[in-house]
Amino acid sequence: MLSKNINILQIFFLVTFSFFINKYYANFGVEPMDTFVLYNGGYKVLNGLTPFIDYWLTTGPLMDYFNAFFFFIGGVSWNTYTIHSSLFNVVITVSTYLFLKNLGLNNFYSTIYSLMFATLMYPVVGTPFVDHHAIIFLLLSFYLFIIGIKKQKFKFFIYIPSILAIGFLCKQTPTSYGIIVIFILGLAAFILSKNKKDMALNTSLGLVIALLLLFIFFFFSKIPINNFFQQYIIYGSSIGSYRLRDFNPDLIGIAHQYKFIFVPLITSALIFFNSQLKKDLNETLIFISIISLTLILLFHQLLTLNENFIFFLIPILTAFNHFYISKYFSKKIIIKYFLIAICVFSVLKYHERFNEKRKFHTLEFVDLDLAIDASTIDKSLSGLKWITRGYKKNPSFELNEIKKSISILSKEQDKYMLITNYLFLSSILKTNDYSPNQWHHPDVSFPIKGRKDFFIYKKFFTDKLLKNDISKIYTVGDDLKIYLSLLYKKECFSKMKLGDIIYKYEINKDCKDLYEFS
Repeated sequence: MLSKNINILQIFFLVTFSFFINKYYANFGVEPMDTFVLYNGGYKVLNGLTPFIDYWLTTGPLMDYFNAFFFFIGGVSWNTYTIHSSLFNVVITVSTYLFLKNLGLNNFYSTIYSLMFATLMYPVVGTPFVDHHAIIFLLLSFYLFIIGIKKQKFKFFIYIPSILAIGFLCKQTPTSYGIIVIFILGLAAFILSKNKKDMALNTSLGLVIALLLLFIFFFFSKIPINNFFQQYIIYGSSIGSYRLRDFNPDLIGIAHQYKFIFVPLITSALIFFNSQLKKDLNETLIFISIISLTLILLFHQLLTLNENFIFFLIPILTAFNHFYISKYFSKKIIIKYFLIAICVFSVLKYHERFNEKRKFHTLEFVDLDLAIDASTIDKSLSGLKWITRGYKKNPSFELNEIKKSISILSKEQDKYMLITNYLFLSSILKTNDYSPNQWHHPDVSFPIKGRKDFFIYKKFFTDKLLKNDISKIYTVGDDLKIYLSLLYKKECFSKMKLGDIIYKYEINKDCKDLYEFS
């Protein structure tokens, strides 16, 4: 009874810690496009717009529906937005705790490692983010696979296909890598299993449930498969192809940058090859699984354009090594405590760098004490301490320019399209921005000239202008001045500067380039 109460208290503590550490750090600093991309997507879906039809989308359609759900329950606000990410930090932290306990670690160490994991998981970015959600579902699938193999309880396999399907709808990668690896490992497990029938039945049931969930999602969202395939699969995969083609890794630099991941990763390999574990085929699968998961996330990190966000692997790998060292190398206790010391040091180091200094938002050299409460823009943003790298010395100037832009847009009587990296503006204005994109990152969120999908996207853009009878386009954000020139010839628009960060473009609908799609 006492043990059960302690376990409940530990879980309650983990829930509280993982929720509030993310909720707290999410409030400091902004990278406007990354911070608010899903805020905008959730607002669009909440107001009846459909991804892939009403706006071009290359990542995470399910994320827009998740955010729309939270906005529906709690209202469109910064507070609701960060509750979403904080709850997902709770889910994966508690899941990590249960995974470590089922692996064989005791309550105390499972709790300690889970606290360190919670510190470096979602708080690094703070707000809902496609990579983090996709990684959460990837972790859950590997946790279930490993515990299913360890305990030979294949009922866990029922959930894996659905979890991976959900993860794929959050982001294509790293989920697609995980699908391939788990399929291969699952096939090996099936060949080695003494209970092939049970494994096959549970896996088949899981696949049926996953397909049913996908059918329900597409049926109720009314997302056309053709649009989904063109934007999410074909164009989405082309982004990865271009990056892979240009991929020129600096092995020494990678080793240095991720040294605190490589230390426990190499230790895992050494533990396996220097023990009787390799004689146990199930233990072999477990070690291959944890090493594969790490390599998947390292590869994904190297191909992404984002700041580092995978240091949460350090406590997972250290916990994994901790258990196996205690079990098979009990006389080498000094190695275990050496790894624990490295883990604690690295967690504190990356907590300082990414949580305290907000490095993910490139704010590590910015004085966060200069940040201003974003409620000065609108009460819906209350709680956010606004400061960006572009206006790090004078955030009040940026806020004033945003407010001026809101004032200009609120007085516009005609229907207009709004293109901005301040992706909360349409929610404050309570209007449809008619933007063809969820977010505006050239060659990532939409193809530019020279890419094979360019004319498909250009037609998509022009169709939005014509269908919605748009005669004016506003851009808000100094970094978007050349946006339209990436798509059309300059004679298609007449440009007018209305403020330091806001421009108006009158559309010349007689311009031939508007209608040239080849």
